[in-house]
Amino acid sequence: MKLGREIASIAVIASAFLMTACGGGSSNSSPTISVALTPHSGQAIDEGQTVQFAATLTNDNSGAGVSWSQSGLGSLSNQTTTTATYTAPLTGAPGTATVTAASVTDPSKTASAQITVSAPPSISNAPFANATIGASYNQAIGVTGGAGALNFSIDSGSLPTGLGLNSATGAITGTPTGATGATSFSVKVVDSSTAGAMSATQEFSIAVNPAATVSITTSSLLNPLVGELYNQSLEYSLGSATLPLTWSLASGTLPTGLALDPVTGKITGTATATGTTNFTVALTDSSPTPVTATKVLSLTVTSAADCGSGSESVLHGQYALSLNGFDPSGPVGILASFTADGTGKLSAGVLDINSNQPSGVQTNLTITTASSSYSLGSDNKGCLTLVAGGVTRNFRFTVSNISNGISSEARVVEFDFTGTNTVGNLTLQDPKGFSNSAVVGSFNYTMSSALPAAAGGGYAAAVGVLTLAETSVSGVGDVNINGTMNFGNTGYPATPITFTPGVYNIATNGRGTLSFTPPGQSTIHLVAYVLNAGELITMSQDAQSAATPLFVGFLGAQSGAPYDNTALNGTSVMFMSGQTAPGTSNASRVEAGIVSADGSGGFSFATDLNSGGSISSQTESGTYVVEPDGRVLVTDAGAATPHIVMYIVGRNQGLVMSADNHVMVGDIEPQTGAPFTNASLSGTHAIATISPIVPANLLYEGAETYDGAGNLDLTFELNDNGWLSLENAMTASYTVSSNGRVISTWDGTSQKLGYIISPTRLVTFGNTGDANPTLTISQQ
Repeated sequence: MKLGREIASIAVIASAFLMTACGGGSSNSSPTISVALTPHSGQAIDEGQTVQFAATLTNDNSGAGVSWSQSGLGSLSNQTTTTATYTAPLTGAPGTATVTAASVTDPSKTASAQITVSAPPSISNAPFANATIGASYNQAIGVTGGAGALNFSIDSGSLPTGLGLNSATGAITGTPTGATGATSFSVKVVDSSTAGAMSATQEFSIAVNPAATVSITTSSLLNPLVGELYNQSLEYSLGSATLPLTWSLASGTLPTGLALDPVTGKITGTATATGTTNFTVALTDSSPTPVTATKVLSLTVTSAADCGSGSESVLHGQYALSLNGFDPSGPVGILASFTADGTGKLSAGVLDINSNQPSGVQTNLTITTASSSYSLGSDNKGCLTLVAGGVTRNFRFTVSNISNGISSEARVVEFDFTGTNTVGNLTLQDPKGFSNSAVVGSFNYTMSSALPAAAGGGYAAAVGVLTLAETSVSGVGDVNINGTMNFGNTGYPATPITFTPGVYNIATNGRGTLSFTPPGQSTIHLVAYVLNAGELITMSQDAQSAATPLFVGFLGAQSGAPYDNTALNGTSVMFMSGQTAPGTSNASRVEAGIVSADGSGGFSFATDLNSGGSISSQTESGTYVVEPDGRVLVTDAGAATPHIVMYIVGRNQGLVMSADNHVMVGDIEPQTGAPFTNASLSGTHAIATISPIVPANLLYEGAETYDGAGNLDLTFELNDNGWLSLENAMTASYTVSSNGRVISTWDGTSQKLGYIISPTRLVTFGNTGDANPTLTISQQ
């Protein structure tokens, strides 16, 4: 019976199930529970913030509520059956958390909310890039942290005119149009945290530069020669341009064989044909709106044989040539004399050369006049070819001092490929001085020389007075070898060196020899060419060594002796050149300016100095003492020993040498014509380098034309350590001060300084951009 009842019960239950499943009959089951969270998923908050969650249950007839759980960052607190508080960590890496509410009655029923936790917003204090007038600008504000979307605004101050702030992206963009200079402002960023927005501020400034500019300062280029390697650079005035810069040809073409490097701006190559080409170079920067500058230039390719003619009659008579410079072996000097017949032919010439080449010292070489010649154009520029000792030497020259159709002087530069690079003067000789009896009396002398590498390099100079008495030579002097005065003579500075007397002899062609012996030294042998009875050019005939350097110099007869302090009384121009420091790798140093002496032993000077490219102005005062033989010791105020030793040639005129290791040597000449204006310089002057100190010195000769109103034209030939360039032309502006100081500006930036000695004569040197300056004399 029991088994029957159990079967009957099972049957009843099964029947009820089937009725329910088939929808038949009535049911007493409860509705499904659902859970919802407020706020819902997708919350973005900052570290340390809290979110209050509330759970709402549907069909929870039991009222049991929910249970809470959390994963990821942060923690839950204040949990009830309907609410809980989520708290983000105060610090740590950004991340996420998930908060879940589950029905207690039916744990399978849940609701979750995801939370993104960020660090509070912070603005980077990295400075903004500079802006430029007229150029587009785009600079993003650097922000870290911040919950949700960010909003940017200017909190204080203002942006430069033309720029704006994007509130959504934080980018400052636009094109500056207002004033240049720095503008300060404060930027604020606000996030959109659902737990309460957080913000940050940061002070900034943007500097606005002037409109981007590039300019090409090169106004002219040195001209190439056919077949010779060419290498010239175009020059970079950048303004506020953006690097890198690109060079190109905007129009025209370069001479065949030459090319422009787009990166360096160098024009290089070997020209293959003569002629003039015109072209326009362009320089473009890399700014978003590129800026381009252009310059119209030209190059004239010439042959080294090209030369003007038709004015050969201006060179007529016997001339002496004095040149010095360098060849690959070291210092070199050349003296020569020849007769120009006024038609381009030469006769009766001799030449002397002293170098360290294997040929060494060559004296009294006969110039092969049949192979030698000259030509001269109407522009006063000419060519000279001298053949002597089997060597052909070519020179370029510009004549000056033209009187009655004859030039008495010319500036000369060697212009050939012999490896000998020299510069100097050509001077008309007066045969009345061609005898021992004509050349007598007291002569001041100056001699200088770069020292050979075998002697350790550096520079040496000497000034003094020689007495010539028909056959005998005697005299005194001061010698400076790399700062050592008078060979350590214990009598210096009170007394000079006294030479052991020697002899001299002048031949009927104007060439002569002199010899004398410094104390404790070997006898010095000189060759001399007479310019006139009161002037001679000289050069040592001894093989070059530490004890016998190559001396090229000048002798000038004294006038007005015996002397006293009144021999210096007035205003003079002093100019000297020397070395920056002793050694084989030294650079050159030049100085020129105004010296004022009061006639009673007081002096002052104001000069300009270029020492290896370092530019400065010098002012000094002190005392001087003139001895009866013309020796002058010049001592700066407060100094214990003389700064300058000078020998007087005439009133306010002399030969000068510094007593320091710069070994500056030069001249002091009386100044005439003051006060000066731009109109004080007018007409064409021959110009040339004097006294090259180091092989890197540029050697050139040419013609300067001043218009009296501040405009200057220059044409010149250049020998740059064997690199030759013909028929170069440049223009400049010049300004003359009342004391005769001249500033000429080339290419808009580079400058030369000078001082007027007289309206027909001035001395100049490179001021800016010249690391190895030389003195130049300009003579009308």
